[in-house]
Amino acid sequence: MKCVLWMLIIGLLAGCSSQHHSDTSLLSDGAVVASATESIDASSTGPQVAAELTRRYRDTRINCGKESMPAFLCSGILLRGTALAAGFDVWDPSPTAIRTGGTSFSYVRSDYKMKRLAFTYNKGLIFFPILSTPAGKANIEVLCFFPVDGTSDSRTNNGCGEVPGYPSSIACNSQNIRTGEQWAANYRKYASTGHHFRAVCSFDVRDAVNNLSGPNFYQGMIGGRAISPITFNIPNDVKLKTWQAGLAKTLPIEAFFYYVRDGKSGLADVQVDQRRFKVLTGVAIPIIKVTMPRTLEESTTFAYLEADQAVN
Repeated sequence: MKCVLWMLIIGLLAGCSSQHHSDTSLLSDGAVVASATESIDASSTGPQVAAELTRRYRDTRINCGKESMPAFLCSGILLRGTALAAGFDVWDPSPTAIRTGGTSFSYVRSDYKMKRLAFTYNKGLIFFPILSTPAGKANIEVLCFFPVDGTSDSRTNNGCGEVPGYPSSIACNSQNIRTGEQWAANYRKYASTGHHFRAVCSFDVRDAVNNLSGPNFYQGMIGGRAISPITFNIPNDVKLKTWQAGLAKTLPIEAFFYYVRDGKSGLADVQVDQRRFKVLTGVAIPIIKVTMPRTLEESTTFAYLEADQAVN
């Protein structure tokens, strides 16, 4: 009987594991665009990375299983636009990030779209979500969420606090702004004639706020959707705690990416980043081609092109 039970258990485990698979399709230009149902690790191939990014983009869950686990821990894409390196590697903190103690990313998902990166960036890097961070990689703390750009580099408290001299810009909880509807009403009040940072407060999503972190992030998304299409036209801002320089080997970089903006491709510049990273670490991080939506009806797509890779 024990042998039979053991064989049944083995069969069940094999059956369960067979449910984890990825489906890929090849586009006419040779790009792989895929959807997947499995998490991947730092050794994943370029097509697998494109598959995973697509899967997370389509995953619109409210949280990652409980209220203390905001959705960005397991779904959506945390990406950061970067310029050409100017005296430091693009994955190291910029002088502004060091000064403020916070580093800006943006969050995209199929239910929270944006059409461009900040400034004139057309390339950058993507971090693994914390719950999928491979072993040996650092977990970088996510601090706060601005549903739309709030000039966070000019703010206090790691970029999550107020713009000095503008009390309406202090953190949402300090203004008793708890819901997306309240956030949107406050935005309309102070930005009635156009976007202005004094209309924007941040939602606290630090681990320290425990069961409020998940609802805070989701309410931020509700607030951002309520002022659409402003949040489609102007990137949102997720502030991560600034890390130390020189951590290339342990930073949770899932991919480099580029897109074509105003007719200019970021490919050549991001290939510089990929080569430099390989020299420093010996690891080839894949470059993913991102196509940003032109309208709210379109979606962001993620594709791996072998011809885009500067290193193997």
